[in-house]
Amino acid sequence: MVPYAESNESAITFSNAAIIKYSLKSLYAVAGRRTSSKFADDVIRSSLDILKERYPFLDAVTIRKQASENEDDICIKDSVVNPIPAERIGRPIEGLIRMVYDELNEEAGLYFITELKEHVGKKLSKQLIKLSIDLDQIQLEQHHAWERRERKKAIKEGKGEDGQENLLGYTWEKVSSWHHEEGSKFCTLYDEKGTVVDRLNLDRIIQNYVETLSGVDTTNPEELQKELRIFEREYSLLKLMHEQDMDADTAMQLLQVNREKLNNMIKKLTNMEMIRHISDDVIELTEDGIQFVTLQEKQ
Repeated sequence: MVPYAESNESAITFSNAAIIKYSLKSLYAVAGRRTSSKFADDVIRSSLDILKERYPFLDAVTIRKQASENEDDICIKDSVVNPIPAERIGRPIEGLIRMVYDELNEEAGLYFITELKEHVGKKLSKQLIKLSIDLDQIQLEQHHAWERRERKKAIKEGKGEDGQENLLGYTWEKVSSWHHEEGSKFCTLYDEKGTVVDRLNLDRIIQNYVETLSGVDTTNPEELQKELRIFEREYSLLKLMHEQDMDADTAMQLLQVNREKLNNMIKKLTNMEMIRHISDDVIELTEDGIQFVTLQEKQ
């Protein structure tokens, strides 16, 4: 724990400048311990530079050369940052946390948010929640992302826990309940904790059922691949999603597209059943998407 989050907690409030400084200190401390001081410094600096393009007031934040968790290395112009409305401070801080996490490998990143919460302390965590930065929610998303990566590996390897072929990455035993909204062609499966296990396309299930029993397969993989070749950037997005979890800002940077183009790409791939929404702001590859990318990588 850091001292600023522990002494006389009930009386402490944080200015915008203090929130940014202490958040940066914690990121340096945790990312540096899980990787190296140089790696943490490089990632935080590059991420901050990207965020400055969208949030000009971050130009008031200066990090000295070879910075560390020492707050003397982080200089912030209070007169510029403190007058900013609190709701505008939260989004870039959350973006910075997510961008730093995204740069960590699986082993270093698995409990990154857990350790960050401990370093930040309860008082600042509560202050961050007021800025719509919920570290508990980010932590939950992080572990769900890890589970999805493990599922991707299982699908790619074609093996389940029992050593038998399993193209889903889960079994019926994991499914506790399912829900179908009227008018939707998707059915959502949940585990006993209420976590989304999968979203099934009912059109595809019915088609597979009829084709299996009739012995007539109407799908045409060549046409599907031809359609996907038209959208080179869409395939690039599929490949990136297969390789790593990322937020929208990172995807736009890597693909060199704006928000509107990214949304159009997501819409196309959703219509092609290559990706699906598992919540309002989270998407993942479908089994078809994973298998397509895997096939392309082998060619």
